Amino acid sequence: MWYSTLFLRLYSKILEDDLIKSDVNEGDVQQAIRYMHEVYRGNPENLSKESYSITNYNNLAYRCAYLFKYAPIHTALVYEAMSRALTENPHTFRLFQDLVFLKTPFNICSLGSGPGTDVIGVLAAMYDKLCFFPSSATLVDIMPEWEGTFRSVVSELRLEDRTYGILSASASQRYFDWSFIDSDLLEEVSQDLKLVIESANLITLVKFVSAVACKKTSEMIEKIFQIMRPGAMVLFIDNAGGGFQELITSAAKKHHLVPIFEPLNHELYVNDTFNREKFGYKSCYKTRVAVQLLMKIDPVQYSTGMNLSSQLYPTPTIYPQGQMLQHRFEEQNIRMPNRWTEALMSMPIDLNTICNADARRVLALRRGLNRRGFAAKYPNYFPFFS
Repeated sequence: MWYSTLFLRLYSKILEDDLIKSDVNEGDVQQAIRYMHEVYRGNPENLSKESYSITNYNNLAYRCAYLFKYAPIHTALVYEAMSRALTENPHTFRLFQDLVFLKTPFNICSLGSGPGTDVIGVLAAMYDKLCFFPSSATLVDIMPEWEGTFRSVVSELRLEDRTYGILSASASQRYFDWSFIDSDLLEEVSQDLKLVIESANLITLVKFVSAVACKKTSEMIEKIFQIMRPGAMVLFIDNAGGGFQELITSAAKKHHLVPIFEPLNHELYVNDTFNREKFGYKSCYKTRVAVQLLMKIDPVQYSTGMNLSSQLYPTPTIYPQGQMLQHRFEEQNIRMPNRWTEALMSMPIDLNTICNADARRVLALRRGLNRRGFAAKYPNYFPFFS
Protein backbone atom coordinates (compact mmCIF):
# COMPACT_ATOMS: atom_id res chain seq x y z
CA MET A 1 0.00 0.00 0.00
CA TRP A 2 2.28 2.74 -1.30
CA TYR A 3 -0.21 5.47 -0.50
CA SER A 4 -0.35 4.69 3.24
CA THR A 5 3.08 6.13 3.98
CA LEU A 6 2.29 9.31 2.04
CA PHE A 7 -1.02 9.88 3.82
CA LEU A 8 0.57 9.24 7.21
CA ARG A 9 3.51 11.54 6.50
CA LEU A 10 1.24 14.32 5.22
CA TYR A 11 -1.10 14.43 8.22
CA SER A 12 1.73 13.91 10.71
CA LYS A 13 3.44 17.00 9.31
CA ILE A 14 0.27 19.10 9.58
CA LEU A 15 -0.29 17.86 13.14
CA GLU A 16 3.30 18.62 14.12
CA ASP A 17 3.09 22.14 12.70
CA ASP A 18 -0.20 22.82 14.51
CA LEU A 19 1.23 21.70 17.84
CA ILE A 20 4.39 23.79 17.40
CA LYS A 21 2.48 26.95 16.50
CA SER A 22 -0.07 26.68 19.35
CA ASP A 23 -0.29 26.24 23.10
CA VAL A 24 -2.20 22.94 22.80
CA ASN A 25 -0.62 20.29 25.02
CA GLU A 26 -0.78 16.50 25.10
CA GLY A 27 -3.44 16.51 27.81
CA ASP A 28 -5.75 18.63 25.65
CA VAL A 29 -5.44 16.20 22.74
CA GLN A 30 -5.95 13.20 25.04
CA GLN A 31 -9.18 14.68 26.32
CA ALA A 32 -10.34 15.35 22.76
CA ILE A 33 -9.61 11.75 21.70
CA ARG A 34 -11.48 10.44 24.72
CA TYR A 35 -14.55 12.50 23.78
CA MET A 36 -14.34 11.44 20.12
CA HIS A 37 -14.31 7.78 21.16
CA GLU A 38 -17.73 8.25 22.69
CA VAL A 39 -19.18 10.27 19.81
CA TYR A 40 -17.83 8.00 17.05
CA ARG A 41 -19.06 4.81 18.70
CA GLY A 42 -22.39 5.04 16.87
CA ASN A 43 -25.81 3.81 17.86
CA PRO A 44 -28.79 2.72 15.71
CA GLU A 45 -31.01 4.78 18.02
CA ASN A 46 -29.24 8.00 16.98
CA LEU A 47 -31.43 8.30 13.87
CA SER A 48 -34.49 8.64 16.09
CA LYS A 49 -33.03 11.37 18.30
CA GLU A 50 -33.94 15.03 18.00
CA SER A 51 -30.30 16.19 17.78
CA TYR A 52 -26.76 14.83 17.50
CA SER A 53 -23.58 15.28 19.55
CA ILE A 54 -21.42 17.99 18.01
CA THR A 55 -17.64 17.68 18.24
CA ASN A 56 -16.14 21.16 18.47
CA TYR A 57 -13.53 21.00 15.73
CA ASN A 58 -13.15 24.76 15.94
CA ASN A 59 -11.04 23.84 18.96
CA LEU A 60 -7.49 23.08 17.76
CA ALA A 61 -7.06 20.21 20.24
CA TYR A 62 -9.94 18.36 18.56
CA ARG A 63 -8.57 19.01 15.10
CA CYS A 64 -5.20 17.65 16.21
CA ALA A 65 -6.93 14.60 17.68
CA TYR A 66 -8.69 13.95 14.37
CA LEU A 67 -5.51 14.40 12.31
CA PHE A 68 -3.76 11.79 14.45
CA LYS A 69 -6.53 9.26 14.95
CA TYR A 70 -8.75 9.32 11.87
CA ALA A 71 -7.40 11.43 8.98
CA PRO A 72 -4.98 8.82 7.52
CA ILE A 73 -7.43 5.91 7.54
CA HIS A 74 -10.35 7.98 6.25
CA THR A 75 -8.25 9.16 3.30
CA ALA A 76 -7.09 5.59 2.67
CA LEU A 77 -10.69 4.32 2.74
CA VAL A 78 -11.65 6.79 0.01
CA TYR A 79 -8.57 5.90 -2.05
CA GLU A 80 -9.31 2.16 -1.77
CA ALA A 81 -13.00 2.54 -2.64
CA MET A 82 -12.31 4.73 -5.67
CA SER A 83 -9.44 2.52 -6.85
CA ARG A 84 -11.56 -0.62 -6.68
CA ALA A 85 -14.42 1.07 -8.52
CA LEU A 86 -12.07 2.20 -11.30
CA THR A 87 -10.24 -1.12 -11.69
CA GLU A 88 -12.97 -3.71 -11.10
CA ASN A 89 -15.68 -2.29 -13.36
CA PRO A 90 -14.77 -1.16 -16.90
CA HIS A 91 -18.01 0.80 -17.15
CA THR A 92 -17.18 2.84 -14.05
CA PHE A 93 -13.67 3.41 -15.38
CA ARG A 94 -15.07 4.76 -18.62
CA LEU A 95 -17.56 7.05 -16.87
CA PHE A 96 -14.76 8.74 -14.94
CA GLN A 97 -12.39 8.70 -17.91
CA ASP A 98 -14.88 10.54 -20.09
CA LEU A 99 -15.47 13.13 -17.36
CA VAL A 100 -11.80 13.95 -16.87
CA PHE A 101 -11.29 14.26 -20.64
CA LEU A 102 -13.74 17.16 -20.75
CA LYS A 103 -12.36 20.68 -20.98
CA THR A 104 -14.08 21.73 -17.76
CA PRO A 105 -12.64 20.86 -14.32
CA PHE A 106 -13.86 17.73 -12.55
CA ASN A 107 -15.92 19.14 -9.67
CA ILE A 108 -15.86 17.47 -6.25
CA CYS A 109 -18.23 18.49 -3.47
CA SER A 110 -17.20 17.13 -0.07
CA LEU A 111 -20.06 17.28 2.43
CA GLY A 112 -18.99 17.16 6.07
CA SER A 113 -15.50 17.61 4.69
CA GLY A 114 -13.45 18.03 7.84
CA PRO A 115 -9.82 18.64 6.79
CA GLY A 116 -10.44 17.46 3.22
CA THR A 117 -9.61 13.78 3.64
CA ASP A 118 -12.27 12.82 1.06
CA VAL A 119 -10.84 15.18 -1.55
CA ILE A 120 -7.26 13.97 -1.10
CA GLY A 121 -8.36 10.33 -1.34
CA VAL A 122 -10.45 10.87 -4.48
CA LEU A 123 -7.75 12.84 -6.30
CA ALA A 124 -5.03 10.34 -5.36
CA ALA A 125 -7.04 7.43 -6.77
CA MET A 126 -8.09 9.22 -9.94
CA TYR A 127 -4.58 10.51 -10.68
CA ASP A 128 -3.21 7.04 -10.00
CA LYS A 129 -5.69 5.22 -12.24
CA LEU A 130 -6.41 7.84 -14.92
CA CYS A 131 -4.16 10.79 -15.73
CA PHE A 132 -3.48 14.46 -15.03
CA PHE A 133 -6.67 16.52 -15.23
CA PRO A 134 -8.00 19.85 -13.93
CA SER A 135 -10.18 19.59 -10.84
CA SER A 136 -12.03 21.78 -8.40
CA ALA A 137 -13.21 20.96 -4.88
CA THR A 138 -15.71 22.62 -2.58
CA LEU A 139 -15.44 21.62 1.06
CA VAL A 140 -18.62 21.99 3.12
CA ASP A 141 -18.56 21.76 6.90
CA ILE A 142 -20.26 23.29 9.92
CA MET A 143 -16.86 23.94 11.54
CA PRO A 144 -15.18 26.83 9.65
CA GLU A 145 -11.74 26.26 11.24
CA TRP A 146 -11.30 23.18 9.04
CA GLU A 147 -10.70 25.59 6.15
CA GLY A 148 -7.35 26.60 7.64
CA THR A 149 -6.36 22.96 8.10
CA PHE A 150 -7.07 22.12 4.46
CA ARG A 151 -5.17 25.21 3.38
CA SER A 152 -2.19 23.84 5.32
CA VAL A 153 -2.61 20.46 3.62
CA VAL A 154 -2.62 22.00 0.14
CA SER A 155 0.31 24.29 0.97
CA GLU A 156 2.32 21.31 2.24
CA LEU A 157 1.64 19.35 -0.95
CA ARG A 158 2.69 22.31 -3.11
CA LEU A 159 6.08 22.87 -1.49
CA GLU A 160 8.84 22.15 -4.01
CA ASP A 161 11.07 20.27 -1.58
CA ARG A 162 8.33 17.78 -0.60
CA THR A 163 8.06 14.33 -2.19
CA TYR A 164 4.42 13.33 -2.10
CA GLY A 165 4.31 11.99 -5.65
CA ILE A 166 0.88 12.07 -7.27
CA LEU A 167 -0.56 13.73 -4.15
CA SER A 168 1.46 16.84 -4.96
CA ALA A 169 0.58 16.60 -8.64
CA SER A 170 -3.15 16.34 -7.91
CA ALA A 171 -3.08 19.44 -5.69
CA SER A 172 -0.81 21.54 -7.91
CA GLN A 173 -1.75 25.16 -8.43
CA ARG A 174 -1.98 24.54 -12.16
CA TYR A 175 -4.52 21.72 -11.99
CA PHE A 176 -6.43 22.22 -8.73
CA ASP A 177 -8.43 24.94 -7.03
CA TRP A 178 -10.74 24.80 -4.05
CA SER A 179 -13.14 26.72 -1.84
CA PHE A 180 -14.81 26.25 1.54
CA ILE A 181 -18.43 26.80 2.59
CA ASP A 182 -19.43 26.99 6.24
CA SER A 183 -22.88 25.39 6.38
CA ASP A 184 -25.15 23.24 8.54
CA LEU A 185 -26.59 20.75 6.08
CA LEU A 186 -29.40 19.78 8.43
CA GLU A 187 -30.82 23.26 8.01
CA GLU A 188 -32.03 25.03 4.86
CA VAL A 189 -29.62 24.83 1.93
CA SER A 190 -28.30 28.23 0.86
CA GLN A 191 -28.39 29.29 -2.78
CA ASP A 192 -24.58 29.16 -2.99
CA LEU A 193 -24.47 25.60 -1.66
CA LYS A 194 -27.30 24.55 -3.94
CA LEU A 195 -25.30 25.75 -6.95
CA VAL A 196 -22.25 23.81 -5.74
CA ILE A 197 -24.24 20.58 -5.37
CA GLU A 198 -25.91 21.10 -8.76
CA SER A 199 -22.56 21.56 -10.53
CA ALA A 200 -20.72 18.69 -8.81
CA ASN A 201 -19.54 15.66 -10.77
CA LEU A 202 -18.89 13.76 -7.55
CA ILE A 203 -20.34 14.30 -4.08
CA THR A 204 -18.66 12.58 -1.14
CA LEU A 205 -20.45 11.48 2.02
CA VAL A 206 -17.65 9.85 3.98
CA LYS A 207 -18.19 9.16 7.68
CA PHE A 208 -20.61 12.08 7.57
CA VAL A 209 -24.08 10.55 7.84
CA SER A 210 -23.17 8.79 11.10
CA ALA A 211 -21.67 12.02 12.46
CA VAL A 212 -24.96 13.92 12.04
CA ALA A 213 -27.35 11.04 12.76
CA CYS A 214 -30.70 12.30 14.05
CA LYS A 215 -34.32 12.56 12.96
CA LYS A 216 -33.46 15.16 10.31
CA THR A 217 -30.73 13.09 8.64
CA SER A 218 -33.06 11.27 6.25
CA GLU A 219 -34.55 14.56 5.09
CA MET A 220 -31.05 16.00 4.60
CA ILE A 221 -29.97 13.11 2.35
CA GLU A 222 -33.11 13.32 0.24
CA LYS A 223 -32.58 17.06 -0.15
CA ILE A 224 -29.03 16.49 -1.42
CA PHE A 225 -30.10 13.75 -3.85
CA GLN A 226 -32.95 15.89 -5.15
CA ILE A 227 -30.66 18.86 -5.90
CA MET A 228 -28.11 16.71 -7.76
CA ARG A 229 -28.25 16.74 -11.53
CA PRO A 230 -28.49 13.57 -13.67
CA GLY A 231 -25.03 12.15 -14.36
CA ALA A 232 -23.60 13.27 -11.02
CA MET A 233 -22.23 10.63 -8.65
CA VAL A 234 -22.16 10.04 -4.90
CA LEU A 235 -19.47 8.21 -2.95
CA PHE A 236 -20.85 6.99 0.38
CA ILE A 237 -18.60 5.41 3.03
CA ASP A 238 -19.72 5.00 6.61
CA ASN A 239 -20.02 2.63 9.54
CA ALA A 240 -21.31 -0.81 8.57
CA GLY A 241 -23.83 -0.77 11.41
CA GLY A 242 -26.29 1.87 12.50
CA GLY A 243 -28.71 1.79 9.57
CA PHE A 244 -26.83 4.43 7.56
CA GLN A 245 -26.46 2.38 4.38
CA GLU A 246 -30.17 1.54 4.46
CA LEU A 247 -30.89 5.26 4.72
CA ILE A 248 -28.80 5.97 1.61
CA THR A 249 -30.34 3.08 -0.34
CA SER A 250 -33.88 4.21 0.44
CA ALA A 251 -33.21 7.82 -0.59
CA ALA A 252 -31.34 6.66 -3.72
CA LYS A 253 -34.32 4.65 -4.97
CA LYS A 254 -36.64 7.57 -4.37
CA HIS A 255 -34.46 10.06 -6.29
CA HIS A 256 -33.26 7.81 -9.14
CA LEU A 257 -29.69 7.02 -8.06
CA VAL A 258 -28.33 3.65 -9.14
CA PRO A 259 -25.14 1.75 -8.19
CA ILE A 260 -22.26 1.98 -10.66
CA PHE A 261 -20.05 -0.18 -8.45
CA GLU A 262 -21.29 -3.20 -6.51
CA PRO A 263 -22.09 -2.02 -2.95
CA LEU A 264 -19.78 -3.31 -0.21
CA ASN A 265 -21.51 -4.42 2.98
CA HIS A 266 -19.63 -4.84 6.25
CA GLU A 267 -16.28 -4.49 4.47
CA LEU A 268 -13.34 -4.89 6.85
CA TYR A 269 -10.45 -2.54 6.07
CA VAL A 270 -7.15 -3.04 7.90
CA ASN A 271 -4.01 -0.97 7.36
CA ASP A 272 -1.18 -1.75 9.77
CA THR A 273 0.81 1.27 8.58
CA PHE A 274 -1.55 3.42 10.64
CA ASN A 275 -1.17 1.29 13.77
CA ARG A 276 0.84 3.67 15.94
CA GLU A 277 0.56 5.21 19.38
CA LYS A 278 0.65 8.85 20.46
CA PHE A 279 -1.05 10.92 23.16
CA GLY A 280 -1.65 7.70 25.10
CA TYR A 281 -3.95 6.29 22.38
CA LYS A 282 -3.63 4.19 19.24
CA SER A 283 -4.65 5.68 15.93
CA CYS A 284 -7.45 3.98 14.02
CA TYR A 285 -6.02 1.35 11.67
CA LYS A 286 -8.98 -0.97 11.08
CA THR A 287 -12.67 -0.39 10.54
CA ARG A 288 -15.72 -2.12 9.12
CA VAL A 289 -17.62 0.00 6.63
CA ALA A 290 -20.37 0.09 4.03
CA VAL A 291 -19.49 1.56 0.63
CA GLN A 292 -21.69 2.70 -2.24
CA LEU A 293 -20.87 4.54 -5.46
CA LEU A 294 -24.08 5.82 -7.04
CA MET A 295 -25.02 7.83 -10.11
CA LYS A 296 -28.18 9.87 -10.59
CA ILE A 297 -30.00 8.95 -13.79
CA ASP A 298 -32.74 10.47 -15.88
CA PRO A 299 -35.77 8.27 -15.07
CA VAL A 300 -37.22 8.96 -18.53
CA GLN A 301 -34.26 7.27 -20.23
CA TYR A 302 -33.55 4.47 -17.76
CA SER A 303 -35.57 2.07 -15.67
CA THR A 304 -35.56 2.93 -11.97
CA GLY A 305 -34.60 -0.56 -10.83
CA MET A 306 -31.43 -0.90 -12.88
CA ASN A 307 -27.99 -1.56 -11.46
CA LEU A 308 -25.22 -0.30 -13.74
CA SER A 309 -22.59 -2.08 -11.65
CA SER A 310 -23.87 -5.49 -12.77
CA GLN A 311 -24.10 -4.83 -16.51
CA LEU A 312 -21.78 -6.74 -18.79
CA TYR A 313 -18.99 -4.83 -20.51
CA PRO A 314 -15.95 -5.94 -22.51
CA THR A 315 -13.39 -7.48 -20.20
CA PRO A 316 -9.77 -6.29 -20.40
CA THR A 317 -8.65 -9.61 -21.93
CA ILE A 318 -10.87 -9.33 -25.03
CA TYR A 319 -9.29 -6.36 -26.77
CA PRO A 320 -5.65 -5.47 -27.30
CA GLN A 321 -4.86 -1.98 -26.07
CA GLY A 322 -4.41 -0.32 -29.43
CA GLN A 323 -7.67 -1.74 -30.78
CA MET A 324 -9.61 -0.53 -27.73
CA LEU A 325 -8.17 2.97 -27.93
CA GLN A 326 -8.67 3.12 -31.70
CA HIS A 327 -12.33 2.13 -31.26
CA ARG A 328 -12.88 4.78 -28.60
CA PHE A 329 -11.30 7.51 -30.71
CA GLU A 330 -13.39 6.55 -33.74
CA GLU A 331 -16.48 7.06 -31.59
CA GLN A 332 -15.33 10.65 -31.05
CA ASN A 333 -14.43 11.20 -34.74
CA ILE A 334 -10.77 11.59 -33.79
CA ARG A 335 -8.18 9.89 -35.99
CA MET A 336 -5.52 8.19 -33.94
CA PRO A 337 -2.05 8.21 -35.57
CA ASN A 338 -1.19 4.90 -37.23
CA ARG A 339 2.24 4.80 -35.62
CA TRP A 340 0.60 5.00 -32.18
CA THR A 341 -1.99 2.34 -33.05
CA GLU A 342 0.67 -0.04 -34.34
CA ALA A 343 2.85 0.50 -31.30
CA LEU A 344 0.02 -0.29 -28.90
CA MET A 345 -1.77 -3.00 -30.87
CA SER A 346 0.43 -5.81 -29.64
CA MET A 347 0.15 -4.80 -25.99
CA PRO A 348 -2.47 -6.45 -23.75
CA ILE A 349 -4.85 -3.83 -22.42
CA ASP A 350 -4.13 -2.66 -18.90
CA LEU A 351 -5.13 0.98 -18.72
CA ASN A 352 -3.77 1.25 -15.19
CA THR A 353 -0.21 0.81 -16.47
CA ILE A 354 -0.35 3.47 -19.19
CA CYS A 355 2.31 5.99 -18.33
CA ASN A 356 1.61 9.66 -17.76
CA ALA A 357 2.99 10.45 -21.20
CA ASP A 358 0.40 8.21 -22.84
CA ALA A 359 -2.31 9.69 -20.65
CA ARG A 360 -1.38 13.15 -21.85
CA ARG A 361 -1.48 11.99 -25.47
CA VAL A 362 -4.99 10.70 -24.92
CA LEU A 363 -5.95 13.90 -23.13
CA ALA A 364 -4.68 16.06 -25.97
CA LEU A 365 -6.40 14.06 -28.67
CA ARG A 366 -9.72 13.74 -26.85
CA ARG A 367 -9.80 17.45 -26.19
CA GLY A 368 -9.21 18.18 -29.85
CA LEU A 369 -6.06 20.19 -29.22
CA ASN A 370 -3.80 21.23 -32.07
CA ARG A 371 -1.54 18.20 -32.16
CA ARG A 372 1.44 19.88 -33.75
CA GLY A 373 1.21 22.78 -31.31
CA PHE A 374 1.03 20.35 -28.42
CA ALA A 375 3.94 18.37 -29.85
CA ALA A 376 6.05 21.50 -30.06
CA LYS A 377 5.41 22.21 -26.39
CA TYR A 378 5.79 18.61 -25.21
CA PRO A 379 8.07 16.84 -27.75
CA ASN A 380 8.70 13.90 -25.42
CA TYR A 381 5.00 13.03 -25.41
CA PHE A 382 4.46 13.26 -29.18
CA PRO A 383 7.76 12.21 -30.81
CA PHE A 384 5.96 11.06 -33.98
CA PHE A 385 4.58 14.57 -34.60
CA SER A 386 7.86 16.40 -34.28
